[in-house]
Amino acid sequence: MSTNAAEQTSPMAEFKRAISLVEQTQLEIFSGDPPEAVDAIHDRLEKRLNGVNDENTRLQIMRDVLSDVIEQYNDQYANYISPESLKRYREKRTGSYHGIGLKFRAKPDDYPVVIGALIGGPQENSNLQPGDEIIRAGDTELKAKSSKDIVKLLKGPEGTTVHLLINRDGKRHTVDATRGPVKLEYARSEIISSDIGYLKISRFGGTTHDTVRQQIKSLLQSSVRGIVLDLRDNPGGSTRAARSITSMFIEDEHIYCERYKTGAHRYLKRHGEYLTDLPLAVLVNGNSMSSSEIVAGALQGYERGTIIGEPTYGKGLVQKVFDLAPPLGGAIRTTIAEFATPAGHPIHATGIVPDKFIRTEADFMFRRTGSLNISREARLYQRTLLEQQVRKDHPDNAAKYISAPDKQLQAAIDIIQNSTLSTIESTE
Repeated sequence: MSTNAAEQTSPMAEFKRAISLVEQTQLEIFSGDPPEAVDAIHDRLEKRLNGVNDENTRLQIMRDVLSDVIEQYNDQYANYISPESLKRYREKRTGSYHGIGLKFRAKPDDYPVVIGALIGGPQENSNLQPGDEIIRAGDTELKAKSSKDIVKLLKGPEGTTVHLLINRDGKRHTVDATRGPVKLEYARSEIISSDIGYLKISRFGGTTHDTVRQQIKSLLQSSVRGIVLDLRDNPGGSTRAARSITSMFIEDEHIYCERYKTGAHRYLKRHGEYLTDLPLAVLVNGNSMSSSEIVAGALQGYERGTIIGEPTYGKGLVQKVFDLAPPLGGAIRTTIAEFATPAGHPIHATGIVPDKFIRTEADFMFRRTGSLNISREARLYQRTLLEQQVRKDHPDNAAKYISAPDKQLQAAIDIIQNSTLSTIESTE
């Protein structure tokens, strides 16, 4: 249930609704103890509220009790989300917010550096370059500031301006950065090895499938002979996006299945259009989680592509966020189901075992997370920063790590090349 923020609901009524939702939906797979009885929770809350008249204090007590109740399930994926945190969660989930659209790297003992302006963002064509140091935002000096604190200064209402003092090669200049709509894109594609499509998905945002659809169509127009789908280090996200992206590669009806607290099962059907039967290789690793495992599990189960890399994380759980009306506000996130492959093979604590196991030395050299809509120049600068960090953290092995080949990607390229070669030979 989602409640319009303009509507006001009795805090106690909303608290009771939240407790009821937890009782009805939260799985008990992480705790051996039975959950606290609803009446006992209400009694405990009443005792804590007794004699407290300040409204803000009463609201915070309710939020604290909600957090305590969910924590009793010992589920790291379930929690109460404060109103402030809910806003950040929604921005990450939808991939959109208002700000200046800048990807940067905070430093614990120095000024943050610009990686690049986001493509399609308000500062895409501004005088900001990879490697620029941001000295001040408005009247606030940014030396040693955390990423979280810097983001707060850069975000703001559309049309407002933040004045940045920039240092570039020892020379300072100012940039008046006007805030506007910012879109975080979690997918990027290119053509590698002359004629193979490469598609990287760093997470499954609410509209990632729309971006992926456009990029696959663009690759097909370029007559690629196969596609490498890179899901390494992808923490998951929208299951709808995962279903849609899987459906672009298969025509089968079911993508995965869910099992609920009641024991009931539901098979989730394909969503969206089918696009291609080209040879497919999928890269995964130990940080490929949740929706990534939905995609990899379905493609493997239907023998649609070759899964390459290391076993995935094994988070076969589905969470749902229930908004709470103000003034209580925020939301509760509960684990509502376990999920499995279309054939019913469980994923939680098991993961997806690749068809071709390959461990890449220094896999951290190939990690790409977060927003991907930055320029090639910005990506090259990201690599420079990574190499600097490796030299600092691994002085004895830095040269070996920096020059390490991406064995998993190369194996995917080889499989697609051999697959298309076999197809050509079989038709001659």
